[in-house]
Amino acid sequence: MSWIADANSRLPLPKLMETLGLAEHARKNAKCPLHEDGSVSFSAFSGRKVLDVQKPRWRKVTQPAMRPEEVAEGIVGPTEWKDAHSGFCACPGAHLHSTPTQRTDCKVVIAKNGDGPSPGIYCFHSSCAPVLESINRELRRRLGRLDSAPMAPRFTIQPLRPPPAPTFDPAKLEKLARKLEGVDAAWLAARSPKRPDNRTPVSFLHELYRPGERVLIFGNQKSQGQKVWTHRQPPFDARELDCFRKGRRLGVWFLAQPVTGEYHLNDQGEPSRRSRQAVTSWRYAVLESDVANPEHWMSALAQMPLRIAAIYTSGGKSIHALVRIDAGSKDDWDSWARDSKHILVILGADAAALSAVRLTRLPCCERLGTLDKGGSFVAYTEPKLQRLLYLDPEPVAQPICEKGVLRG
Repeated sequence: MSWIADANSRLPLPKLMETLGLAEHARKNAKCPLHEDGSVSFSAFSGRKVLDVQKPRWRKVTQPAMRPEEVAEGIVGPTEWKDAHSGFCACPGAHLHSTPTQRTDCKVVIAKNGDGPSPGIYCFHSSCAPVLESINRELRRRLGRLDSAPMAPRFTIQPLRPPPAPTFDPAKLEKLARKLEGVDAAWLAARSPKRPDNRTPVSFLHELYRPGERVLIFGNQKSQGQKVWTHRQPPFDARELDCFRKGRRLGVWFLAQPVTGEYHLNDQGEPSRRSRQAVTSWRYAVLESDVANPEHWMSALAQMPLRIAAIYTSGGKSIHALVRIDAGSKDDWDSWARDSKHILVILGADAAALSAVRLTRLPCCERLGTLDKGGSFVAYTEPKLQRLLYLDPEPVAQPICEKGVLRG
C-alpha cells in the first residue's frame, strides 16, 4: 500500500475537510477554498474513492495600481514632497557633481502642474545629466503605465542600481596628457607662486597653515605621531623639523588637516590624536597615484581646475597633490569627495586615499627605502628625496597650465 493510500484509509479527505470546517468543499466538483476563480481545483474523496481530480488553474494576482508617489520613490528613494506634483529627492547622479550638493538641488515631478515641467527628475547640477536621462525614461514609462491601466500586476519596484565604482583608465589619462606635453619638475617650478627648491619642512608647512594651528608629524605612519608642530608668527625657526630630514627608513609624513594636538576618543572609543575628533579644520584633500604614469599624472594635475596648494613626490614612484577644499565640516568634505571621486579615480587617483583624515608625504625629507609585498624593508641604493615641485599658499580654482610663467 502506498503512503497516499494509507493516508486516505486513515483520514479520508471529506472527513479532514469537515474537521477543518470546510465540509461544503468536500463534494464532487469541489472548489478550492483558497481561490475565487470558480474552477474545479481540489480533489474530493468518498471513503477511498477519488470522485474528481483536477489541477489548479492559476491566474495572475492583481492589486490596485501604485500611487505616483510610490513609483517615484521606488526609483529615487525617500522624497520630501512639497505638494501633490513634486518633491525634493537625492540626485541619482550625485557622484558626478563637481560642487557641493544641497538638499533642494534635485527635484522629482510626478505630474504636470499648469506651465510647470513635465514628469521627470530635474537637478541643478548639469554634470549628472547622462545618468538622469536614462532614469527619466524609466520614470515616465512607469508613470505612463499608471495612466493607462487601472489594475497593475503585483511586483516590487527596486531602486535603480548605482553605477559601478569608477576604475583607473590609462587610455583616458594618456589622452588628457597629450593635450599638455612637457610637464615636469622644471615646468611646475616655473609656475609655482613660491619657489619650491629652497624650502625646509618647516618653511613648507608655514605657507599652508595659520598662526597657532598644529600639525602632526610622523616618522612612523602607524603611530600617533612623533611631533606636534605649531605654526608660529615670524621670526620662526626653519630648522625645527630638521631631525626628520634624514635617516628615516620609509620617509616622513604629516596629517593634512590641522589638529588640536591632544588625544580624543575616536570612533572605536580609543584615545587618538589623529582621528576626526582631533581635527580643527577640514581644509585639504590628498590626491595620490601609484598606478598612473608620473608624467601623465603631472600633466593631468596641471589641467585640473582644482585649488592645488602643493605637488610633491613620495620619494618613490607616486606624486602627491594637496588640494585646498575649505569644507565646513566632515560631511561637507565627504560630499566634495563623492562629487569628485569618479573623474579623479578614472584619471589615476587612489580612491582609498580620498579620505578626510589622511597622512601625506612631508616634502624636503629623505626616504631610505620601501617595503616589498611581504612587508620586508628594501633599501634604496641611495636615499631619495620627497621633493617639493609646486607650492601655492592661496590657490584658486584655475588650472596651473593657465597660469603664466613666474620664473625661468
